[in-house]
Amino acid sequence: MKETIFFVEDDKSIHALIKATLEINGYKVEGFTDPLDYLEALKRKVPDLLVLDLMLPNMSGYDVISYMRKDERYAWIPVIILSALSDELDIVTGLDRGAVDYITKPFGVLEFVSRIKSNLHKSRHVTERKCAIKVRGLVVDADKHECTLDGKPVILTAKEFKLLYLLAFNSPRVVSRSELLSEIWGYGSEIETRTLDMHIKTVREKLAKISQEPYVVTVRGVGFVISGEE
Repeated sequence: MKETIFFVEDDKSIHALIKATLEINGYKVEGFTDPLDYLEALKRKVPDLLVLDLMLPNMSGYDVISYMRKDERYAWIPVIILSALSDELDIVTGLDRGAVDYITKPFGVLEFVSRIKSNLHKSRHVTERKCAIKVRGLVVDADKHECTLDGKPVILTAKEFKLLYLLAFNSPRVVSRSELLSEIWGYGSEIETRTLDMHIKTVREKLAKISQEPYVVTVRGVGFVISGEE
């Protein structure tokens, strides 16, 4: 089954290059030059992945990500940022906002396709493990891309969802930092290490708004675990 990829890019030449590249590689593709048109298209179809520029008319790519992350229907969609902004701070900000990957312009077509395939594989790898995992009051449903705690919805970004799902799936085993970095980010650079800590922090904060019971526990020198016991 062909995956569907949406992309938002307002530069005409890059827009045409992305569309041709993805179609040649067998994906169903729909491109947009205006992010408002993309958000409207989400109402009729949800893609398997989004490629997103940051500097866009009407609203920035960051605003698009924020909009998606607030809606449980779209919060799980993997977002790859494709941007001319190449400073480390730009990259870290993009990843912290919820993007699964960040590619800088100008970009190589072969690397671009490889990163697309890698992130689609990671997304499938998580969701194909098991439909729903329950640990105490926490339920993480990969099939529906939903998470609830004590029956109340927890709105997560794509990577937060993967992180919590991996911890819940492996509970009560401690999952090492290196394993989480490999599964979710693909490798363990310094940027991804800091981003993992940030994601752990935000997941804990979101769970704490519903329950004061500890769920994501740090095992010093090893990694993280969701305990099956209160």
